[in-house]
Amino acid sequence: MEENKSNNIEKFLNFELASEEEKEAFKKTSDAYSEYKEIIELFDTVKSVDYDEDRVLQKLDAARLKPFVNKKQVIPLYKKWLPISIAASILLFVTVSLFNITNNVEFQTLAGESVQIALPDTSKVWLNAKSEVTYSKKWKKSRAIDLEGEAYFEVAKGKTFTVNTSQGVVTVLGTKFNVKQRDTFFEVHCYEGTVSVIYKGQETILKANSFFNSKALDKKMQKATNINDKPHWIGKTSIFENILIDDVISDMSIQYDITFIMDNNLNKDLKYTGSYHYDDTLETVLDVFCQSLGVVYVKKGKSIYLNKK
Repeated sequence: MEENKSNNIEKFLNFELASEEEKEAFKKTSDAYSEYKEIIELFDTVKSVDYDEDRVLQKLDAARLKPFVNKKQVIPLYKKWLPISIAASILLFVTVSLFNITNNVEFQTLAGESVQIALPDTSKVWLNAKSEVTYSKKWKKSRAIDLEGEAYFEVAKGKTFTVNTSQGVVTVLGTKFNVKQRDTFFEVHCYEGTVSVIYKGQETILKANSFFNSKALDKKMQKATNINDKPHWIGKTSIFENILIDDVISDMSIQYDITFIMDNNLNKDLKYTGSYHYDDTLETVLDVFCQSLGVVYVKKGKSIYLNKK
């Protein structure tokens, strides 16, 4: 009896039932159809779909590298498995892959891009260019985000909210703050409330209008000279006040997707004061920047060579 039930399911999934009448009779009279209805109906849908298996799998893999919130419903495959056709194995692989992808929610931005994200607890995140945030779909258990790059947060009051980076950890309850982590650089700016910053095992408490900077000689709280309600980059503007040239070109790089190469004879201690808007052309930004510092540039593809005049 069990063998006959398996054979009927296998025939159905291989599309070997002789007619629509036979298929409908199988649905109405077979206990096996009811037991495995979700899986069987999924395969019934696949029959009419013309798809390239390799292309589908490539797209699934590529989806990991793009900004997305995958809301595709995943059919649970917790029933015992049957000795079915190779087509069933392929679809099972795709379904399980989708399940694994959607365990976490991930957002990524490319050069020059920014995005605003609403979290499950109504907290808001603004993600700057060339940045990435990831959090678990089990958000109620732990309000925690992994960040690479830069993001501004407006956190709804509630349980502890944690931002993890490769350089340090930021913990708050309900506040507004900006976190920037690029390579080994780590900076946290508190705009409202209180923020706990852990850097190399040491904790620093930030109050409103103060910040932590990993490059500062004193790794304690620094008082902000200019008081703003949120970072300038959210308004698509970068503003520099007596900032080292290396930090300025790093900022330009993520907005325009370019690489700077500085001549060895160029003074690396040069500091820049100025600003640019992200809608400005690269040439306009470079002309103003170089004129202010008394340097020249040569553009070759996506590389910018800086030299003395």
